[in-house]
Amino acid sequence: MSSLDITHHERERDPANRAWDDHNPPSLDLIRDCVHCGFCLPTCPSYKVFEDEMDSPRGRILLMRIGHEEGAQISPEMVTHFDRCLGCMACVTACPSGVQYDRLIESTRPQLERQVDRSFTTRAVRRGIFELFTHPGRLRALAPLMALEGRLGLLDRLANLALVQRSPRLRVMLSLAPDVPARAAVRRLPAVTKARGPARGRVAFMQGCVQRVWFSDVNAATVRVLAAEGWEVHTKAQPRCCGALIMHSGVEDEALALARETIAAYEGYDTIVANVAGCGSAMKEYGDLLETDEARRFSASVRDVTELAAELGARAERTPHAPQTALALSASSSVSG
Repeated sequence: MSSLDITHHERERDPANRAWDDHNPPSLDLIRDCVHCGFCLPTCPSYKVFEDEMDSPRGRILLMRIGHEEGAQISPEMVTHFDRCLGCMACVTACPSGVQYDRLIESTRPQLERQVDRSFTTRAVRRGIFELFTHPGRLRALAPLMALEGRLGLLDRLANLALVQRSPRLRVMLSLAPDVPARAAVRRLPAVTKARGPARGRVAFMQGCVQRVWFSDVNAATVRVLAAEGWEVHTKAQPRCCGALIMHSGVEDEALALARETIAAYEGYDTIVANVAGCGSAMKEYGDLLETDEARRFSASVRDVTELAAELGARAERTPHAPQTALALSASSSVSG
């Protein structure tokens, strides 16, 4: 039987005879929405790099469909193609058929993590990432060391070590390390920031785990903008993490536990504002992941800060960019483009 011809009978067969188990497999109804038109191809970073059909969104959707077939198994090649997906979701907005690739890949990753034996190195690296980056307190403890490193140039020296040179993963991770000031260890946002001028209402601000420490200036600026636009901003220290990083890696149980903690923490707020794309997209998925009315209400209340600004319009006074700033932005754009 062709991988493109899935019948109702196959949908109801014993999950033991197919690649996917019976716990939230990628939906056949959503899979069938893909007409393989190819509009997703130029938007997909992994397809551009590897130039392999199976490293495109429509190729991965085909693999998801194959996973429902009689006798199908999860092969190492399938794992590689799914792992190469960055989860950027650029294909979702490019798709003329409205294929919900985001929901499909989010249901596929837990299937892989439940059924695939990862190498010790892969498990160790992932666990190390989860145990560090989803814990703001641990990131704060690291901030003074990172600030010292910036002064001494230790990362440049590490990058030249033979061990690092042999590991593309380590090289990339070191190259992505941001410049973190020592004050990041102690900087905190106020629990409540009053609105400037007539109040529009109150919002809860989701700080994020990495964002609140390594990019705390962005959070502080976001709160100032919200206050200037008339919002009373409530900032909570907990939850420590919304679960986005873990969720997008397919570690389902741990991610759902953090999702439930996040929903409970923001009970009573009509609007939850995020300024981190990963956090915002994850929280908007809680309704589909948890499938409860409470989770759906929470997801419906989540807004990116730019969404909130666009929906209600500007109130704070705007001033034009200084000529020097506009010139610098123009030069920067021409260089990067």
